[in-house]
Amino acid sequence: MSHPLQAKRLHPAALARALVWASIAWCAVDAQAFPLAPAGCPMAHCDTRMSDLVNSVAPSVGAGVHVDRTAPPAGSGLGCVSNTRLAACSGGGDPSVTSNLIVYDADGNRLWDDGGILGATAWKSAPIIGDDDFVIAADQNTLLMADPRSGTILWRSTKPDSAPPISPVLAGDELDMVLLATSSGNPGATPQVSIWDAANGALLDSLTLVDPVTLQVYSTFNTPAVAGDRAYILASVVGSGTSGRLYALDICASDACGGRGKLSVAWTYDFRGPSGASPLLIGSRLFFDGRTPSGAGTFMAIDDLGAAPSLAWRIQVSSTFSVSAAQDPRGGLWVYPWATGKLLRLNPKTGGLLQTIDAGSVLGVSAVYYPVSAVSVSSTASGAVVLTFGARVSGPGTTSPPYIMAVDVSSTSAGTLLWKYKLANNNAANLPTGQFPIVVNPAGARRVVTRGVNGSTFFVGEP
Repeated sequence: MSHPLQAKRLHPAALARALVWASIAWCAVDAQAFPLAPAGCPMAHCDTRMSDLVNSVAPSVGAGVHVDRTAPPAGSGLGCVSNTRLAACSGGGDPSVTSNLIVYDADGNRLWDDGGILGATAWKSAPIIGDDDFVIAADQNTLLMADPRSGTILWRSTKPDSAPPISPVLAGDELDMVLLATSSGNPGATPQVSIWDAANGALLDSLTLVDPVTLQVYSTFNTPAVAGDRAYILASVVGSGTSGRLYALDICASDACGGRGKLSVAWTYDFRGPSGASPLLIGSRLFFDGRTPSGAGTFMAIDDLGAAPSLAWRIQVSSTFSVSAAQDPRGGLWVYPWATGKLLRLNPKTGGLLQTIDAGSVLGVSAVYYPVSAVSVSSTASGAVVLTFGARVSGPGTTSPPYIMAVDVSSTSAGTLLWKYKLANNNAANLPTGQFPIVVNPAGARRVVTRGVNGSTFFVGEP
């Protein structure tokens, strides 16, 4: 690798695998389940249900701790994940080696990057980081697992479809498989869903989402939600985003259903798209968005009855949605209609409104500020619920800065600002993107990690 690491004591599991790789090059690692990190990283990368629960205490202040100046990704990207010790970020890295996967320690020091193995489409896909510090990431051609502590690629596999990746997600009751969905956009590449052995990167199965009657191919722009051996993928017809479809896929675990990893369609649910969110799964109920014929936004709840879906409720708002719902540990889910300035906590049983947070009011400004990122859910040391998100002013914003905001939403109904961090002088200079995983350095200082749309990785929190 082009960026050697300083010598560090390895996690016992990491050390065992590193010794294997020191003696046997490019062979399977030991066949144990991938140890999903229990805290630090939100969305599907700590919780395959896509809950956005970080399971960590938020920083008490929002000081700028470190900024790693990197090249901008091709677009906003899904950003960074963590296991509280390390953060792994996708997007433009060191331009001299065209890296697109970077791993940092909790102080923002760059430990490792992929050195150009992953291409530019890696920004469309957030990695997974395990409790053993191993990282799984993808681009349009490659899925790999790396040990950033030793600078070793544990396995590297070629994707079957050469389509842009959407974040890999662990699957199976033992979390021993990796599910990867892809999107359209590459000419000549047919998007597929693929399933891989997490131990050695072997391709177990792949499936094109195609309607058996119309033969139309569906692809996704959203991270799947997974519960054991069932995966949920929001898709739309390639070239026609309004033709939305929720796929429930079964992932076989043994020869009894066709062989480990065999994919099959359990049921589908058609809706008017496109959907800007990834599905959130709470129990057997899925939450996601769609559109009305006039282009307004809808949000809906679908129950998985096993062999069929059932619509539980649907609400309509004037604007559209662009990110997945975030689960509130008190009950409910947080969504925001685009550019309204409002975050809404919905009742998961009925879709009724439980709480409203106005971003501009919380900031104490008269301008309309609205969220522009995923919403990550953490807590204060005393247990209050905290939402962390990026926000920008409505309009060109040539004089108003974009912020990262941490808001206590449970101490008062209107929300209380814990801290804010000015990411740039104006919207044109930079905007926060992705999600807000939390890392903790050896001294106990807590920081959130995020990317900017115009490049750089930001560590914000306790000095």
